Amino acid sequence: MLQGQLLTMGMVNMCAKRRKYFAVPFQTEQYWKSLRQHAELRLKQRLESSRRRSHERYPASLQATHREMSVREIELEMQNDELRTAQATLKNTGELYNRLYDQAPVGYISMDARGIIIQSNLTASALLGTAPEMLPGQPLTRFIVPDDQDIFYFLRQRLLDRDASHSAVLRMKKGEGDVFSAMLEAKLSQEHFGPGVVLLVLNDITERTVAAAQLHASEERFRGAFENSSLGMIMADMEGRWVTVNRALSEMLGYTAPELLAIGYLKLTHPDDVANSVQFGRRLCSGEISSYRIEKRYLHKDGHAIWAILSATTVCGATGLSRQYVGMVEDISVRKLALETLEKSHEQLRQFIAHQERVKEGERIRIAREMHDELGSVLTGVKAHLSVALIHDQRNGGMLQTRLEDACALLDTATAAVRRVITELRPSVLDQLGVWAALEWHAEEVCARAGLVCRTHIPPETVLLELDPERSTALFRILQEALTNVVRHAGATRVDVRVTHDASSIRMEVEDDGKGIDCESLLTANSWGLAGMRERARHFGGDIRFMAIAHGTLLVVQLPVRGGA
Repeated sequence: MLQGQLLTMGMVNMCAKRRKYFAVPFQTEQYWKSLRQHAELRLKQRLESSRRRSHERYPASLQATHREMSVREIELEMQNDELRTAQATLKNTGELYNRLYDQAPVGYISMDARGIIIQSNLTASALLGTAPEMLPGQPLTRFIVPDDQDIFYFLRQRLLDRDASHSAVLRMKKGEGDVFSAMLEAKLSQEHFGPGVVLLVLNDITERTVAAAQLHASEERFRGAFENSSLGMIMADMEGRWVTVNRALSEMLGYTAPELLAIGYLKLTHPDDVANSVQFGRRLCSGEISSYRIEKRYLHKDGHAIWAILSATTVCGATGLSRQYVGMVEDISVRKLALETLEKSHEQLRQFIAHQERVKEGERIRIAREMHDELGSVLTGVKAHLSVALIHDQRNGGMLQTRLEDACALLDTATAAVRRVITELRPSVLDQLGVWAALEWHAEEVCARAGLVCRTHIPPETVLLELDPERSTALFRILQEALTNVVRHAGATRVDVRVTHDASSIRMEVEDDGKGIDCESLLTANSWGLAGMRERARHFGGDIRFMAIAHGTLLVVQLPVRGGA
């Protein structure tokens, strides 16, 4: 009995010592309380499941000791389970760490103070083109291009002297073959890997280096083109402040580059063009547009204005975040002067053509009037004499009657021809009844002679509109030329003439059902009739258009009621 008690007490003490051993390093008192509760609960479950009580097998004096030992035994089992779980977790963590270490996207190398490789991962061995088991024991300088070994030497010395992190870009050899650019980051570790051990991170930056070199070359080319361009070049920030200008712009405006940057574009812009420049600049800076092209005037240092075309577009910096815009300034002062001179010449030519038309129309009126007054009177007098002679001849026996009748017929033909010429020169209906009646009369006359079906529509409110003589003549002559072209070239059977008006303009449409017209050929056609029609309309600020339609051609004339002449 006493021996059993002593044995039991010894086992309890041993369990207590074991508990103390496990508790000291890593467990807390709360842990042991929780462990005790779970052990007692498990023991209770075991006893209930076996349906036995401790007093049935042991004396009452040993039941408490036996229960304590059972609880301790269960605690040890639970701790063993936790230990096995921890070991399995540690093993899995170690395997995961090894996989992460070996398959990292960068190379990991540890080396001693002499530069001898101690350990490396698979990525480092792949970068260096050497099997992993062959790297330990080799100097790292074996894989560094000789010209860059001094860089590595000073990097290692700074690292060992100052116990800090350093990095450098080196050219390294992949085994005995290719050379690649590498970013080498080094750190001295005294805690985990022993004294003097250097940890290296190796990263292949060949593509980055090539891209940087290409970017640098591109920037150099851009800088060369910027500086040596024959056009003025501007580099500005998104606030509109000029950052850089080239020599051509300085020479164009008469300022030095520092003076231009100090003055700014607003003071260099002609006052009349500031608002437009600011508007486009704001739209560019806000991202509404990515580029624009405008004509504007800059002020030269001596005060005179320079006409220029400014082409501006946004560009991004190397990071893709910073934004600037590049402006190209082309001096078009000479071109502008030439265009103004040409425009003045065209305007003078139009005025001359209009003057010639007025003179020609005046001559037509004068000739028509003289033919009507003088030649008409002569013909009328001759006809009267012939009539008297014909009556006398009839009284005397009619010897000359046939010849006199032939002469009268010829005289009637001449009179009709004179009237037709007078009408073509200046129809009297235009002066006597007005332009609207003249348009209807002329359309019917031409169509009747050519055998065309003619329909003329002029609304009553348009008939009440009064036009000045010059516009009336222009509208009549345009219709006259249009109908002449229809008769000669269209091969039409029907012509519709429609005239409408609004508060500011008159619209006349001449539509035929002929073979149509090639509108593109009108741009290069040497038809003086078409050119005359255009010039008549332009003289009054009007417009004339030819449109090919499904069944022929449509001529549209738009003529202002007032102004333009």
